[in-house]
Amino acid sequence: MFEAKFKLRHRGCWTCGLSRFKSDFVTHVTVSLTPDFVQDVTEVSLACQEEAVLIKEYFDGNGVVVRFNVLEENEKKLFLQVFTDTSSIGSVVHTILKNKCFVPKRVPLVDGWEVWCVASYDKGFIRRAIEEIKILGDFELMYLKRSTFDGFNLSQQQEMVIKAALELGYYRWPRGISVKELARRLRLNKATVLEHLRKAEIKVVSRDFGV
Repeated sequence: MFEAKFKLRHRGCWTCGLSRFKSDFVTHVTVSLTPDFVQDVTEVSLACQEEAVLIKEYFDGNGVVVRFNVLEENEKKLFLQVFTDTSSIGSVVHTILKNKCFVPKRVPLVDGWEVWCVASYDKGFIRRAIEEIKILGDFELMYLKRSTFDGFNLSQQQEMVIKAALELGYYRWPRGISVKELARRLRLNKATVLEHLRKAEIKVVSRDFGV
């Protein structure tokens, strides 16, 4: 499995204009309904309650947004379902799917940039998708590397150690096994096990918190 991460300032898309707001935006679900029609479910962490009104006005007046629905709203969050006409701006998710790739993670929207992760079993498929996406706006490739299927990028040793720790109760309370006993069962020294656990835990936690 291979994974690429890139930033795109998608020319003409509603995502470019989000830099005017102080609130934080992240798209959890992005679906290509047709080659020219995309649905996004985007979470907004509101910087202040007043921005909720301004954000809804922004979507209501955006030329490429066919319609949007407020799925949930409270004083801290907005969940928006956004339908976009991509006939004039191009669809990132359609390009990704067409090239036999998939999106393994949510898409943060930071200062007008879309931050995408794309995965595939073939590096060539990712490269072809990237070449097509580059022409959609300002583009910055952050990395292209071998990855694990679940997106955690664990090495074989890290995956083996953390799975054994889970199965043997290391993360239960009280713990079902000590590091010393875990190391003995894995036929590794204690320091090596602790290093693998620490690095694996950082990768797992960092992915879910978008680091």
